[in-house]
Amino acid sequence: MDLGEKIEAVLYASENPLSADDIAFALKEDRASVASALKKLIREYNNRKTSLCIVRTGIRYKLQLKPEFSDLVIPVARRELDKTEISILGFIAANDNCIRGDIIQRFGEKSRETLQRLESRKLLSAKKYRNTELFSVTKEFFRYFNIDKKSLKKMASSEDKITEGDGNSIPPASGTVSSVDPGNPNESGN
Repeated sequence: MDLGEKIEAVLYASENPLSADDIAFALKEDRASVASALKKLIREYNNRKTSLCIVRTGIRYKLQLKPEFSDLVIPVARRELDKTEISILGFIAANDNCIRGDIIQRFGEKSRETLQRLESRKLLSAKKYRNTELFSVTKEFFRYFNIDKKSLKKMASSEDKITEGDGNSIPPASGTVSSVDPGNPNESGN
């Protein structure tokens, strides 16, 4: 096996994006050789007619499906998150530091259980604020969805409305959601 094949196998097997250092450690190879072979492998994938690509996010790499093939695999792909979980995560991502009451009002009482599941998966965090909790997405959220904060803010600001997975439009949350700054003692949570 050549080093490129080994790197490809490691990227394929990993759920998480890996740095060149991570790959070098896993393969017991030196970092310079891994970095060189990784660049070559990326060029090969870019020139190859394939449904896969190697994506770089910061200093980490991940082998994944090209976006144009996503619709093809939906019927057979295993869902890790259900529609409600994705909707709630999207709502919280668009409304950082939103309060529990706004989430329950929008998604119903069953959202309490969903919030607990998402917290246990470390996709969102809750912090006490007066008699409620404030919710925000975590670093794990950004890693899981392979997005950075800048891109998220850009998407949120360019959207006139948020659309749920079933195609129903939801009016923009700004102005209707209590998003508080826990550092400001003059703000009160609902």
